[in-house]
Amino acid sequence: MREFQATMRQVCLMYTYTDTDVAVPFTWVESDPKLIANPQMVKLHAFDTKIHKVDTLVSHKNDEWDE
Repeated sequence: MREFQATMRQVCLMYTYTDTDVAVPFTWVESDPKLIANPQMVKLHAFDTKIHKVDTLVSHKNDEWDE
């Protein structure tokens, strides 16, 4: 349980610091997966139990293009 909590804490901390001027939609809808061009990927804490293995990877838009 502690490993799951640590993983969720990492996810929350990554997205806690956002720009205050970002417009947030009033409604959220589920959609198909969206591919991100030139993504930046961050591998988070992985853990396993006797039943499950959880690997976490967060990807988001990378504004710094490598040329």
